[in-house]
Amino acid sequence: MFKKAKINHNIYNNNNYNKATYTGISKLLYSINHKLLDFNISKQFNEHIIEIGGGAEPHIKYMDTKNIKTYTIVDDKFFKKKCETLNKKYKNINIKFVNYKKFTLHKPTVKYTRMISSHSFEHFLFFEDDFINFLKFMSKKSRLSIALPCDPGLMWRFLQYFSYFKQKDVYKWSNLSEKDLDDSRDHVTPVQNILKILRYYFPNLKKILFPFFLPLIEINIFLIIQIKLSDFRKTT
Repeated sequence: MFKKAKINHNIYNNNNYNKATYTGISKLLYSINHKLLDFNISKQFNEHIIEIGGGAEPHIKYMDTKNIKTYTIVDDKFFKKKCETLNKKYKNINIKFVNYKKFTLHKPTVKYTRMISSHSFEHFLFFEDDFINFLKFMSKKSRLSIALPCDPGLMWRFLQYFSYFKQKDVYKWSNLSEKDLDDSRDHVTPVQNILKILRYYFPNLKKILFPFFLPLIEINIFLIIQIKLSDFRKTT
């Protein structure tokens, strides 16, 4: 009888994600990823922010928070308590948490001036539909800042092989095949497909590839995309 494989999926339990991702060399790489998300972004767009994902490691930790009035995080309810603790650190900012499964019921009091998504959209099985749905909550003059892993790609695969040896004790992988299977279940939409969709709706988008900056996804680790919502290509 054929059954779907059961493997350990302890990525977000007991702070495992942060232990594996935000330590050592990977911490440095992801810190650069977050800094690139804010590169050349005017602070005026940081007034009302919505972050898609970010429950495990909110982008606000890497920002100049001077201009931020509201900061809304949309993620799994698993991260609600963790996100709510941010209110103690950022007392002058109204930080809210929204369960992504109930986002269709969300009624913001203001239009968001900036959307931030760091390593989240690759987890969306129906990325195009969900992305378009998010846009209706944005101000017409808002900015969209998106970071993606260059998966699949040669450099990303190379790093995943070596990261296995660091992650296996934290995530309790039995072998590399288990990690590969879990990664494939998590990253359901390839970066190339996301980029093609975004290019269609926003032909003038700006992108940065890191670390080699050459316009080849296969040899880079992260792709950073900056978009003006006003550049949206209207469809018939």
